[in-house]
Amino acid sequence: MTIYMTPTISDEQIAGMSSFDAYRLAEELLDSRFPRDAARVLAPVVADQPANAAAWELLGRAHFAAAHVVAAEEAFRRLVELEPTSGWAHTALGLSLDRQSRHPEGAVFHRLAAAMGSSAHDSTRVELVDDRLL
Repeated sequence: MTIYMTPTISDEQIAGMSSFDAYRLAEELLDSRFPRDAARVLAPVVADQPANAAAWELLGRAHFAAAHVVAAEEAFRRLVELEPTSGWAHTALGLSLDRQSRHPEGAVFHRLAAAMGSSAHDSTRVELVDDRLL
């Protein structure tokens, strides 16, 4: 489902949703390019289910898309805690640090993701940071 008009979701509506319904709505909002609204809808989900890795991933993606890079970093850090073997989670955390111009910190997570075989791009990102440091 694609949402074409700017969504108008009240706090009362969000509070009345089940975690499942809120998660699904947040997916639709993010897919429809309303990341701020998606993050708003997901906040109660991660508060109610702090061990839900899928919710933290979606929240991190929403914050990253909305250019809330500090909030994205926090969400991706929690995701890495929950899923330490997820190369994607390490890549996402590295990218959120890169967006904050914290490249040496981000390189640590890109190295881990590259070691996990997540993406060839992680190795390239590490090489770029290493070249700057030399």
